[in-house]
Amino acid sequence: MEKGDPDIMNLPPRPTKEPVINWEMQIGTAVQAVAMTAGVLLAYFWALKMYPQDLEHAQTIAFVTLCMSELLRAFTARSEHHGLFSIGLFSNKWMLWANGCSFLVVMIAVYVPFLNPFFDTVPLSIGDWLFMIPLMCLASIAAEITKVYLRYKAAGMVTAPIQ
Repeated sequence: MEKGDPDIMNLPPRPTKEPVINWEMQIGTAVQAVAMTAGVLLAYFWALKMYPQDLEHAQTIAFVTLCMSELLRAFTARSEHHGLFSIGLFSNKWMLWANGCSFLVVMIAVYVPFLNPFFDTVPLSIGDWLFMIPLMCLASIAAEITKVYLRYKAAGMVTAPIQ
C-alpha cells in the first residue's frame, strides 16, 4: 500500500539478470539484522542483571524489544533509497493502522493480567521502557545510516579503501 518513490520514473529499469534481492537489499538486511539482534540481546542481558530471580521479566523485555524494534523498522523499509523523513513518517495511513494494531496486540499480551500466563509475560515498568526505547531504535537507525551510505556510494562519493 506504499506509494512508489517520488523519483521512480527517473531511474533506469533494473537489469533483467539482477536478482530480486540485490546486493543493496542484502547489505541492508544484514546490517539491520545485526543491529536488531544486538538490541534484543542487550535488553535481555540487562534485564537478567536487573531481575536475576525473574526470568519471565527478562523474556518479556526481550520480546517487547524485538516486537517494537520490528514495528519501528517497518517504517524504514517503506523505501529502499529514501530516508524515513523524506517520504513522510505519517504518509501511509495503512502502515499507521497496521503498526498501531500490532502495538496494541503486544501491549495486551504484556498488560492484560489473565493473558500473562498464556504468553509468559509480566507487566513492564516505566524504567524498563526507558531502557528499551533506544535499543528498539537501533535497527531503524542502522537502516537509515545504510541508506545514506548506499546513496553516497551510488553517487561515487564513497571510495574503496586505499590498499
